[in-house]
Amino acid sequence: MATYKAHPFYLVESGDVRINFDHCGDYETVDAAEIALIDALCPTWITRIDSPEEKPAPKAPARRANSSAK
Repeated sequence: MATYKAHPFYLVESGDVRINFDHCGDYETVDAAEIALIDALCPTWITRIDSPEEKPAPKAPARRANSSAK
């Protein structure tokens, strides 16, 4: 499932696909064609709320002990 945010009542049309965002500007879908169409508009007109792939945050590089400590 993909969750998106846009301006209230935003409309996306392409061929036979017609996507209407609700009065809060929210839209959810599991349709792969709709997800591809909307993702093509991100981040210009639409923001994707969920993350398509949950990835762990990158780790900070390990700090080396200072060998010149007295």
